[in-house]
Amino acid sequence: MRGFVVTVLAGLVLAGCAQRPAETGPPATTGAEGVTSVPVTPGKLGPSARGALDRARRDGASTVGLTVSTERDRAAEVAEGLRGLGATVESTDTAVGYVRATVPIEAVARVPAVAGVSRVDVDEPLSNGDPTP
Repeated sequence: MRGFVVTVLAGLVLAGCAQRPAETGPPATTGAEGVTSVPVTPGKLGPSARGALDRARRDGASTVGLTVSTERDRAAEVAEGLRGLGATVESTDTAVGYVRATVPIEAVARVPAVAGVSRVDVDEPLSNGDPTP
């Protein structure tokens, strides 16, 4: 199951990298269930991301998974910045420009301010509902 989730997240990151980032606008949600996209505004997360963080706190989680898109050739720098916030970096792809990390909930609001960050996706638990009609 974890491999499937990682594959889905990698595909979403690749799809997001092919799009031109929006200059302004409200937070957008990707078409895939379970991932909330937050256009980066330094020091601020959108309402969808805050909702995901509130749910994680309510569920007793102390960390949350993030997929962070980076500016070109800055993935290693972003990974170091995230480590400085107490994050555990799970994977980095400099060719694509993303970092996957588990971040303490209290540090998530500071992630958009890390130099080189272009987008933050807060991973939410996937629904395990029965898909049969």
